Amino acid sequence: MWAAMQAAIAAVTPYQGNDPVASASYRAAVGQAMCTAIISEQNSPVAWDGTNDRVLDVGQFTSDSFSAQTSMPLHIACGDGQIYEIDILGNSAWVAAAANSILQPNNTVPTTNSFTLSQLLVDHTGAVSGTTLSAAADGGFRLDGGGAPILFSKCTIFTTTGGKRVLSDSTSATSTANYFSKSLISSWWDEQTTNLSSLGTIILPSAWTGQIVCRRIA
Repeated sequence: MWAAMQAAIAAVTPYQGNDPVASASYRAAVGQAMCTAIISEQNSPVAWDGTNDRVLDVGQFTSDSFSAQTSMPLHIACGDGQIYEIDILGNSAWVAAAANSILQPNNTVPTTNSFTLSQLLVDHTGAVSGTTLSAAADGGFRLDGGGAPILFSKCTIFTTTGGKRVLSDSTSATSTANYFSKSLISSWWDEQTTNLSSLGTIILPSAWTGQIVCRRIA
């Protein structure tokens, strides 16, 4: 952000003279250039450099497209006590898949593989069910309850070391027919000492094509 502000100021022709009116106009021009630079940066996604995880300031976002993949690394560095929002929008082949979609923290299956979740699910028949259970075998934060590829999802990620959790509101393709399921899930990592240094990788049970947008909100 500071680099963009410096560039904006440098682009304004320096004022030479002592006229207070002209000086005020110059100051206004600098202020306008700085505001424009800030707004432009906030409205432009932060691109991945191909090597290092991106560091987002509050309000900054990423926007990445994926094609026919089951593993989508977010490439976002994070630290203790931050909050992020992720929007997932895509399509997938209609498949009957038993595996759940997950967010794998720090891009690997945790050594302490212990996750717990509370879930409210509406399946393709309209039946409503709710459960709280241990999901140790998931290997990550669960993003859907239908055991199928996500079509649409909005997730909130809390990176607090002692309370790492993900809240998700997802719609999934649930079978080989045109069936959908809706799930609301609160998923948390029971381990309370490991720091989240990278938001992680989204793992889906079948090939997925679409866009993932992530914004840091705190």
